[in-house]
Amino acid sequence: MVTNDSTKDVEHFNRWSRTYDDSWIQRYADRVHTEMLNVVTNEIAAPNTVLDVGCGTGRLLRKARALYPSAQLFGVDPAKGMVELARGQVPSAAIYLAAAESLPLSDSSVDVVLSSISFHHWSDQLTALREISRVLRSGGCFCLADISIPVWLANLVQHIKVKSPAATSQFFEEAGLPVKVQHRTFTRFILLTLGVKGSKGV
Repeated sequence: MVTNDSTKDVEHFNRWSRTYDDSWIQRYADRVHTEMLNVVTNEIAAPNTVLDVGCGTGRLLRKARALYPSAQLFGVDPAKGMVELARGQVPSAAIYLAAAESLPLSDSSVDVVLSSISFHHWSDQLTALREISRVLRSGGCFCLADISIPVWLANLVQHIKVKSPAATSQFFEEAGLPVKVQHRTFTRFILLTLGVKGSKGV
């Protein structure tokens, strides 16, 4: 279900797309991306297919291309401006204008799914996680990095759908992606979670 908040988010990112890569936030995003890919590579050394959900301008996909040069890359983002830029920045990848809740990929078609700092914008997080589980092959992994703040603070900013580590793990479990790795990154406000489809978890 598309909410007014999610529509406003898409409009915001459309406006921001032209200057997004010049933002100060990219200094921190790059560090998060590096840590995500390190965690993924420990699980699957050479994936054949990689999907970035909420790919923005394709910054994380560019790093994935350098690390996995033979992999087939996919990206989805609901903001048209971001998709247009990503297609230019990562021409070898297939980039789709789509939301996380409705992925335009076949069942069991992807080895690795990534998502960096976009989860709190998703309209229906559990539905989206189930979509990710659907497109992942058995043994495939999903690496999520997103904002994580204390529950009391999250309650003060209810329009931002942040999750505690426990709530994130529960959502992963419900979607069929038992958590194998979960820790905070260089800043305690970013939580990295890796789930593997068909695993028994930690």
